[in-house]
Amino acid sequence: MLRLALLVLTSALALVSVASAGRSRPRDPSTLTALVAEWSVVPSAGVVSAGAVRIRVRNVGLEPHELVLVRTGRFADALPLADDRARVRAIGPTLVVAPGQTASALFSVKPGSYVLLDNLPWHYWHGTWAAFAAR
Repeated sequence: MLRLALLVLTSALALVSVASAGRSRPRDPSTLTALVAEWSVVPSAGVVSAGAVRIRVRNVGLEPHELVLVRTGRFADALPLADDRARVRAIGPTLVVAPGQTASALFSVKPGSYVLLDNLPWHYWHGTWAAFAAR
């Protein structure tokens, strides 16, 4: 009798496992939040999972900020400059954030090194950036 009960239980578990295998939920995007102010960006983490990443930026400063995401092999403070801005190719949309406001966007990131930087005139140069990695 015990063997029959174990056989029925094992069969039922196997059926549930097979039935749910085809219905796996897609992974939710990870979220990186950041506070930005005059001359600083403070991210919530130094590493995110590669794939879909939602970046949410809150401007706690007194000036507007224009944040772009860049994948780079350089040190975060050594990106090339053109006049008074970083000369970079942004990944995805630009996050324009007024004082006291929040903006967010979904980005697709591959494993590597990234910089979230404010590319308004002189902002990157003054240190309004944060580096993080995707793994």
